[in-house]
Amino acid sequence: MKEPDNLQDLIGEDLSPEELARLERVDSLLRSVPGPPPELPASLTRSIDTIGLERSRPTRRRLGLAVAFAAVLAAAAFGFGRWTADEGFDARNAIAMQATKAASEAAAVIEVGERDPDSGNWGLQLEISGLPTLAAGRSYHLWLAKDGEYAASCGYFNVGAGTTRVVLTVSYRLKDYDTWVITESGGAKDGPWLLKATVA
Repeated sequence: MKEPDNLQDLIGEDLSPEELARLERVDSLLRSVPGPPPELPASLTRSIDTIGLERSRPTRRRLGLAVAFAAVLAAAAFGFGRWTADEGFDARNAIAMQATKAASEAAAVIEVGERDPDSGNWGLQLEISGLPTLAAGRSYHLWLAKDGEYAASCGYFNVGAGTTRVVLTVSYRLKDYDTWVITESGGAKDGPWLLKATVA
C-alpha cells in the first residue's frame, strides 16, 4: 500500500492549521520508532523457556512449619493408637520419630512396653503413616543404631494405606544404643534413614 505524500492527503482538509501541525508532530514521532527485530534473540528465548523451572528454596519458616506439622501428625497417630490399642499393652514410654528429607511426609511413634521379667524381652508397638506401600520383595526395617551406624535389627514390616500398627519384640538392652532408625530394606544394603528418634 502506497503511503500518502503528506498527512493532509490522509486526513483531509477540514482541520485547523494548529491541529494539522500537532498531528504532523505525532506522525513524525511514530515514524521515528524502529520496527520490531526480524526474530527474537536466542538469549530471550532461553530465558522464557526456563521460567517456572526453577523451584524456590524452602524458607526457614516453611521448614519450621513442616516440622511442626510432622510433630502434630505423630502426636495424633499416637493418640489414635492409644485410643484404639489393645488393653493388654501397657506403654512405659512413647517416642515420636522425626522424618528425614528422604521421607518428609512420614510420621511414626514407637511405644516401648515394660520388659518381660521371664524372657527379658521388650514389647514394642510402632504406629506409622506417610510411607508408600512397597513392591513385593521389599520392606521397611526398624533398627537400633549406635554412633550413626546400624547396630541391632528390631524387625521388618510393610505398610498399608493410612496408619499402620506393627507389634514387635526385642531382647536388647536399649540403653546400649542411641537412635531408633527406620529404613527401606531390600537387596544387599538398606537405603537411607527415613525416620529417626533418640532412644530414651
